[in-house]
Amino acid sequence: INMSGNSINDEWFCHELQQVHDRTVRCVEFNPMGTVLASASFDGTVAIYEKKLSEKVEWECTAQLEGHESEVKHICWSSNGTLLATCGRDKTVWIWECSGGPSLSFSGNMKSHQSMDFECIAVLQGHSGDVKSVYFTPSLDQFGDGE
Repeated sequence: INMSGNSINDEWFCHELQQVHDRTVRCVEFNPMGTVLASASFDGTVAIYEKKLSEKVEWECTAQLEGHESEVKHICWSSNGTLLATCGRDKTVWIWECSGGPSLSFSGNMKSHQSMDFECIAVLQGHSGDVKSVYFTPSLDQFGDGE
């Protein structure tokens, strides 16, 4: 995974993230704070990369979520970043509860860091085909998925 961004001094950077997937990456998504990146892969896993506290931008793979029986096609964070939904070719949607992780000061600077923990709180079955996408509503009351 290559990531590009604009630094504080308006210079662009490109950073290659640690390779943890065995197959093609299908989808990447930042959490709402922009401090955690999740990547979904055809290898059936989701990798979690967390921004490190340092003077330059550094990202570290801190977790790999497993459970899907085949390709993970899409991922989506809830609006407050406490839930991550994953879906895939195995006709399921997994809901992961996220705790810990980086915290930001009022100005948006990182002030502390604790690696995130993930726990699967639901596996939703019953689709007749691949689940290609999943999205949370901004209110967190509902989510939708599509075959």
